[in-house]
Amino acid sequence: MDTFQADNPQLLQRLENEVHVWLTRPEDVTGPDQLQEYQSLLSPDEKERYQRFHFDRDRHHYLVAHALLRKALSAYIDVEPSAWQFSQNQHGRPEISGPDITPSLRFNLTHTNGLVGCVVALELDCGIDVEQLTRRGNSMAIAEKMFAASEQQALKKLDGQAFLDRFFSYWTLREAYCKALGVGIAWSKKNYCFEEEGGERWRISFDASSNDESAHWQFALNKPMAEHMLALAIRKAGAPDKSVIHKFVVP
Repeated sequence: MDTFQADNPQLLQRLENEVHVWLTRPEDVTGPDQLQEYQSLLSPDEKERYQRFHFDRDRHHYLVAHALLRKALSAYIDVEPSAWQFSQNQHGRPEISGPDITPSLRFNLTHTNGLVGCVVALELDCGIDVEQLTRRGNSMAIAEKMFAASEQQALKKLDGQAFLDRFFSYWTLREAYCKALGVGIAWSKKNYCFEEEGGERWRISFDASSNDESAHWQFALNKPMAEHMLALAIRKAGAPDKSVIHKFVVP
């Protein structure tokens, strides 16, 4: 695991052609002094949310995730990690509200059991989702409620681990897409579907009722760890695809 180098101009310049995914395993962060430092970075609102978690594991994941985000942003711009300010849109997606910086960084944050991550992009809408590969009750019933018909048909041909991997491929891609749009997964619709292009590349297809276009989006899907699926959505608006760089760090 690496640590962050603060205010790295070369790192910021690379965002012209790349998007960066920063990942941390929460169980690797246990030192009392380190955790105390993370708490000192949080805003009053974040500290209040941190204290409200009932389970220690959830509280720990929240703390590590938000320390990761703050330190990741400070790796690009000369701003103290504790100085970043955030606001939320009407659906709850956070954005940078201060300090006023140029160029504009965009980000999205995610965490699940055993893994936290954030994506950082330059002036582009972006969304990230990570999920642990465990069954969620009646997965097929969830698919019938939320997935496109073609996706449901693909799932019905699979079982075992192959079914689980494909289910979470669709789920995380949809989650990442909705987060890039600035809405929640409840907004997920059946008028678009995801198709594998090869390697980590996926493509979104829309039906005639949608006002979005496939060419506006870039998607990537991979397993950063054996038990986790990660999906990334970038609204590239017709520009060339960005290189996606993944890196495990300790904040």
